[in-house]
Amino acid sequence: MEEFKTGEVLFEKKGHRAYITLNRPEKLNVLNADIYRKIDRIVDEIEDDPDIRVVIMKGNGKCFSAGYDIEVEVEIPGIMEARDRIRDINSFRWKIWKSKKPYIAQVHKYCLGGATNTVLPFDFIIGTEDMQFGEPEITFGAGPGFLMIPWQANMRQTKVALLTGKKYTGAEAAEIGLITKAVPADQLEAEVEALADELVKISPNAMALTKAGINRTYEIMGIRPAHDLWDDLCIFVENTRTDEVIKFNDMVKEKGVKAACAWRDEYFT
Repeated sequence: MEEFKTGEVLFEKKGHRAYITLNRPEKLNVLNADIYRKIDRIVDEIEDDPDIRVVIMKGNGKCFSAGYDIEVEVEIPGIMEARDRIRDINSFRWKIWKSKKPYIAQVHKYCLGGATNTVLPFDFIIGTEDMQFGEPEITFGAGPGFLMIPWQANMRQTKVALLTGKKYTGAEAAEIGLITKAVPADQLEAEVEALADELVKISPNAMALTKAGINRTYEIMGIRPAHDLWDDLCIFVENTRTDEVIKFNDMVKEKGVKAACAWRDEYFT
């Protein structure tokens, strides 16, 4: 895939391994609709390549990703526009969930909001002990774009994560089952590659069928219809604006994301 050798999303293949790299380090790898579409296309190509046995996603620069680009989301979308946008964004997440291949997220420093939603359907998430991980969307009047935490943490922890917007360290996230493992920052890449070493040795057929068996168990329990319902509810969340949300969005427009987030953090302190 020549087009992904440069740009905001990179793709590289090394033997049986594929690497997807977020490449907006100057913007802390924040995500937008175009980046999601690029990831979606890469995932399709990976699925069609029988030589690839494991996929690793990581971020260049200081962090994995600080989340969705708030600057492009301050305008209130129409009902159908919001619904279509949510489903378009979640397309590649469901493809990763359904993939025959194991996906590993290599996460450092920040993995928040849209970035957390992106890695939750991965089979493995290896993060640094000191990273920030979570879904703070509720603190600026939005909701999680991919409602998978209720299926990965217990009810009490889910309510803390999604009703308060708590930001977890990697160690805390691992303790309650939101990520696979937390390691010191200088050990992250080695830990991920060691896991990949194990996975590439496994029969692709055994991997595909076992992963399907695990995930279909959750589908039988209702994970997919629960997500579909949440997609519809998100429409109303995104079209509801309180005084606090309006002030936050106005600050994003007038003073920038950094100032708006500083005000929000102070407000919720």
